[in-house]
Amino acid sequence: MTEQDANIEETNVQDTDLQETEKLKNEVAKTNGTSLLQFTDEKIAVIRNTVAKGATNDELEMFIHLAQRYQLDPFLKEIWFIKRAKKIKDSNGNWDYKRLPSGEVDYTGVDPIIMTSRDGYVKVAQSDPDYEELSSFEIRQKDKFSFNPMTKEIHHEIGSDRGAITGAWAICRKKGREPAVALVDFNEYKNAAGKNNVWDNYPSAMIKKVAEVLVLKRQFNINGLVTEEEMPKQYSFEYDDPNLKRLENRPQNQDNVIDQEEKEKLKKEWLQAMEEVKSLMDDLGMAVDEFEAIVQFDLKITSDRKHWTLDEIKKVSDHLKKRLDGVDTTSDGN
Repeated sequence: MTEQDANIEETNVQDTDLQETEKLKNEVAKTNGTSLLQFTDEKIAVIRNTVAKGATNDELEMFIHLAQRYQLDPFLKEIWFIKRAKKIKDSNGNWDYKRLPSGEVDYTGVDPIIMTSRDGYVKVAQSDPDYEELSSFEIRQKDKFSFNPMTKEIHHEIGSDRGAITGAWAICRKKGREPAVALVDFNEYKNAAGKNNVWDNYPSAMIKKVAEVLVLKRQFNINGLVTEEEMPKQYSFEYDDPNLKRLENRPQNQDNVIDQEEKEKLKKEWLQAMEEVKSLMDDLGMAVDEFEAIVQFDLKITSDRKHWTLDEIKKVSDHLKKRLDGVDTTSDGN
């Protein structure tokens, strides 16, 4: 073999290696012809230690599979993993979680729940080329409402005096399929949510989301996931991992006390800032749907309020104040 032939062969090998590398880099899981998320080993390690804390190897594999299948990014809080450990009584009569030698909660034997939100379901639906429409509305006591389950026809008339919320309906249409329709009872889901500020402050938006979740799940065959709108508050993304908590009567050093005080202070500031936003919405007479559109499209902030930072809440408040004062807001999202 000549030196030139050797160089050509080496170049061909390098090209083949590069092609294989690119193939591996670009190879993604496919579901219905749609390219899905992929995670490096490093990102999977991060997911195990943060988003899916306490997951076994099999549970982590299932979590990653669902995230990839439905294109839901755990780092953007579009999908999350929850294990609710139960407290046991220790030798001193105090209730705490069973713990590992490291001090972390022992999740052995605890069943996992893999969750998303209504927005996660909408993302799945809208990624399907056959998606057509999603409609919903809350039902109140004085509305004129009728539904024919045979023809799936809804007749809904509303007036200015509507009364208390009794439920909601939703319809999801997909090309080539019958429309999926759902009617949900308000009290059933409100009671399941328990003491929940979101349900208390935005009842119409929440019950509509429940109805939307049901039709999206049926119409697009979404399996393996539940949504926070369907579940009690303790399964929400806001639910604190018990690893972050310790019994109050357990000895703590001064740093831990300071950290807890700072956490409580920030929580109080966050709640006060959110109350100001709600007050401004009331002053403007702004509906929830209009508000969410402004936040998402004008201000470029996620419509999921529980993930807002204090800076984002201030941005929303400043925008609403400008609207209240009649000031131009066209540049607020820049």
